[in-house]
Amino acid sequence: METETTIGKQHYIYGSIFYISNKLQALMDRILGKHGITTKQWLLTIILQEHFQSPPTLNEVTKVMGTSHQNVKQLALKLEEKGLLSLEPDDEDKRAIRLTLTEKSDSFWKSMEDESVLFLHSFFKDMTEKELRVMVSGFKKIADNLEDFKE
Repeated sequence: METETTIGKQHYIYGSIFYISNKLQALMDRILGKHGITTKQWLLTIILQEHFQSPPTLNEVTKVMGTSHQNVKQLALKLEEKGLLSLEPDDEDKRAIRLTLTEKSDSFWKSMEDESVLFLHSFFKDMTEKELRVMVSGFKKIADNLEDFKE
C-alpha cells in the first residue's frame, strides 16, 4: 500500500513536469527565437537526427512526436521555408512524404554547439552523475508507462 509520502512525492513530480515543461519551453523559445527557430521546430530536428537512420515519413515522425499529423506538417513546412528541411514524396508511395534535414540544417546546428553545451552545463549544474542516472532511469520508466495509456 502506498503511503501519503509516496502519493505526495508523486503529486510533486507530476506537477513539476508541467511546471518545468512550461518554463523550459518559454526559455528555449526566447533563446532559439534569436536564431529564428521555435522549441517545437528544434524538437522536430532532434527527433529526425536521433530517432531515424534514414529519412522518415511524416506519419512516422508524428508517432514519435506524439502530436497530430497537421502539427508536424506545419512545423516541417516552416523548417522547409528556412531551408533547414526538405519534404519529398516517397519513391514507392507518392502519398507518403519523407522529411530530410538539409546541409544548411547541419551547418546551422553546428554553429550553435558551443551555446548548447553551455546551456546544458548551466541547466544541470550541481547535479551529480548519480542524480543524472536516477533521472534518466525515472524518465525512461515514465515514458514507458505513458505508452501503456495508448492502448
